[in-house]
Amino acid sequence: MIFISFFLSLLITLNPSSDFNCDGDRLTAVIRNNLNGDFAITDNLENIDKGAFVVLHWRDINLMLPVSFKVGDISFTDKKWLWSYQDEKNGLRMDEPRFAQLLPNGEIQEFSCLAIFKEDMIS
Repeated sequence: MIFISFFLSLLITLNPSSDFNCDGDRLTAVIRNNLNGDFAITDNLENIDKGAFVVLHWRDINLMLPVSFKVGDISFTDKKWLWSYQDEKNGLRMDEPRFAQLLPNGEIQEFSCLAIFKEDMIS
């Protein structure tokens, strides 16, 4: 049973979902590598290059956030919005990424996001 759990978590790590339910609305996240100017889509978080960015579509918001390289963290930010696969308390989380916005008054608004896997989608 431990082996199955480990294998599934590894599979999620290598192939994160690109569809999420964030505060009740669908969010689509597409990661693109752009070090060579090719804008190649990548589903493998281990292959993110220095030119990578994520494109987020949520509600009436469309964001393109550059990768932010911090040790032990896979995140994208423009210093106003944050999309991160790192949870400070629980470690790397592909199924529950952190999505947050820095408000003009300095407060941080967090949005609750859960991955929507293809088998969970209704045709």
